[in-house]
Amino acid sequence: MAKLALSRDLLSEFARLEKQLRAKVTDIAGMFQRMSAQELRGNKGIHLETYRGQRDPRARTIRITDNFRGIVCDVGDDETFVLHKILPHQEADRWMTRNEFRVNVATGAFEVLDVDAIEREIDAIPAPTSDVTLLYAHRRDKDFTQLGIGEELIPVVRLFTSEDELQGLLSVLPQTQAEALILLTGGEPVETIFAEIAGDMVPGTVAADDLAMAITTPASQSTFHIVSDEDELQEMLARPLAQWRTFLHQSQRDLAYRPVFNGPVRVTGGPGTGKTVVAMHRAKHLADALADRTGKPILFTTFTRNLAEAIERDLRELGGGDLLDVVEVLNVDALAHRLVKEAEGGAPAVITGAELESLWDEVADEVGAKFRGEFLANEWEQVILAQACRSRDDYLRASRPGRGVRLDRRARAEVWRAVETFLQRLVERNQRTFLQMADAAAGHLERRAVRPYQHVIVDEAQDLHEAQWRMLRAVVAEGANDMFVVGDSHQRIYDRRTSLSKVGINIRGRSKRLRINYRTTYEILRWALALLGEGSYDDLDEGTEEQDFAGYHSFLHGPLPTMQGFKSKRAEYEALASRITQWIDSGVHEEEIAVCARAGGGFEAIAEVLKSAGILPCILGRELPKDDGVRIGTMHRLKGIEFRCVAVVDAADDSVPAPWDVTSESIDPVRHAEDLRRERCLLYVACTRARDDLWLGWSGRTSSFLEPLLGDV
Repeated sequence: MAKLALSRDLLSEFARLEKQLRAKVTDIAGMFQRMSAQELRGNKGIHLETYRGQRDPRARTIRITDNFRGIVCDVGDDETFVLHKILPHQEADRWMTRNEFRVNVATGAFEVLDVDAIEREIDAIPAPTSDVTLLYAHRRDKDFTQLGIGEELIPVVRLFTSEDELQGLLSVLPQTQAEALILLTGGEPVETIFAEIAGDMVPGTVAADDLAMAITTPASQSTFHIVSDEDELQEMLARPLAQWRTFLHQSQRDLAYRPVFNGPVRVTGGPGTGKTVVAMHRAKHLADALADRTGKPILFTTFTRNLAEAIERDLRELGGGDLLDVVEVLNVDALAHRLVKEAEGGAPAVITGAELESLWDEVADEVGAKFRGEFLANEWEQVILAQACRSRDDYLRASRPGRGVRLDRRARAEVWRAVETFLQRLVERNQRTFLQMADAAAGHLERRAVRPYQHVIVDEAQDLHEAQWRMLRAVVAEGANDMFVVGDSHQRIYDRRTSLSKVGINIRGRSKRLRINYRTTYEILRWALALLGEGSYDDLDEGTEEQDFAGYHSFLHGPLPTMQGFKSKRAEYEALASRITQWIDSGVHEEEIAVCARAGGGFEAIAEVLKSAGILPCILGRELPKDDGVRIGTMHRLKGIEFRCVAVVDAADDSVPAPWDVTSESIDPVRHAEDLRRERCLLYVACTRARDDLWLGWSGRTSSFLEPLLGDV
């Protein structure tokens, strides 16, 4: 029987085909699994044939319908075929005359080159003036060739003076070469970059004409996959957008499937770089390696309930029920509540939100504190509870990073008196906060000889509090493969600023940053980075993580984000309905579209406008919806979920940033600045949920966050 490999491009195109055409492609792909190479070449229904004037003698076309053809590579081993693209007939003809398949002998990658497009880009590159700094001035010619950049391209790339000038060439080069050029803009050693692209491949291992071997190399696995059997083929074509299950970049695969890490691991990266994907594959790897599958020895945890549900759904898609038989998915609050209940024989009621704020205000009035309840709540959570201060003396000695109001000894004593009163009121009401629950759970666990889990995987690490980290450190014994932590401080949307080392999680020498975006288009990503602005962000362990070109790049392209202001909310919502209708008419399913706002006050009105336009709305709650319809939710609800198209509404100056969630500058100027940054991060997170297109609307005056960007779209 023949072997069939599918390209990632093929699956992306397949998802956009009409249902009847998808069924035809599925039938023909199945023939490649059932027939021999000789039978395929002779089958008159498939029409596996060459094309007059084709550039590559190994390229073939197959007949899908009267109007569509598939592009196939017959790799030359009389066994393996690569189904690369599905194109309209005339486009397929042009493709055959312009493209060729090659082996990159440096990295071993199977590459597809649009030779004509590359030549056009080269001809369009202007010569630099004499007084500019060249983009690759710090690189030797050997650096390029070691990473598989053709010698003929080196004089060309040496002309670039900025990343923007590089974009045209990146869009037409094979992905491995484009990645190499992106990473070479930085200062990392060539050996490090090579390992990130090609793993442990030895240069020159794959001969220039050995396409069959090239398609199996680490550098090819992010873009090509050899199908194991017809069941896998049917599964891949049934879920063409779930490419994360199969196509992993070498940098992702190395983290997910490395046999042993000798302690906790930290993985960072911008939105869309695949952090959660890596974490889920890590869970599968750890599950497959279990000697004893009794109980659920692997914990996968994250901050929100919605995201935990999404992860559980995706883990089922990745490994089926067998994987979830040994992996427990819980958000941190649910975990803390359960652990306390098990240890104490029952858990108290939880106090949150407005009730908690009201209690702090009552305490401030009762003790006659000169500080408002808001200040006391922040001091308790960010200093006292964060550092596990158990006594007044502990608090008097505690450092207060990130707190803008200086407190002398007398002021701290006053704060402590208020905190003691607050804690006593909670005892009287038989209530605890979730963070108290996590703190108590950590204490209970530390007294246990046997910990509940063998492995812990933590997603959205940037949003966890020190008390939650102490709990997570305590649920698993220290040792190999104990903790796998992923997060991004640029996406921090809650008041958290933890140092992993200070809560007993030592990641020294086991830290990795994912650098290439695989979800969001280049246009949306660069716009979102401009929204985020300049500034340093922490790396979750007392270091800093700067934005750079190599760390926030995407190979996907689409329209620029659209920003529109309106005189009334009604006009804004009607324009929203019009844009959603355009998305649906272009082939986007309703459940692949999200509408979000900073708060949910206008959701019912939005839903009514959408219904009037014939669009089915679905307002998000605490649990992931099972119904069809355009998803409508707060920016927080969209955290960790992705959509093809996203609309941000009510992006006006009276709601973004949210005045009700920003500390007054008069109370704490440092906290005020941090709250504004958190609000900016929240908008950034919401916008980067979009994969293909982003629309933002408001009525009245636009958000101060958006004003500087109005001229860029």
